[in-house]
Amino acid sequence: MATESALRYLEADHVEGPVGKLGRLELCTVDDEKLGVLDGVLIDPAARRVRYFVVKSNGWLKRNRYLLPADDLAHVEAGHRILRIEAPAVALPREKFDAASVPAFSDEDVITAMFAA
Repeated sequence: MATESALRYLEADHVEGPVGKLGRLELCTVDDEKLGVLDGVLIDPAARRVRYFVVKSNGWLKRNRYLLPADDLAHVEAGHRILRIEAPAVALPREKFDAASVPAFSDEDVITAMFAA
């Protein structure tokens, strides 16, 4: 992950979209590979942009969380609760994620996002 100190973690259950809360949306690639479920997002409050999707995947005997850059186009398939990434699986960099390494989105970050130029 970029060592951008401005990034903040926000749980997907606290993000509202056209399909309701985004928690537990399944992430799939353009070639239909299942990546896991949306666990959260990393936001740059001053830029008002989602920079990374935090994906939870169940591996063999353990659960993993990793980051996917939000640079690729993505859209929600509401009827299926799928967030489809418009890139093939082999083209997606996946970086391990530890929530303790990024501050949580706070009330101060809301103010920053509201008044950012």
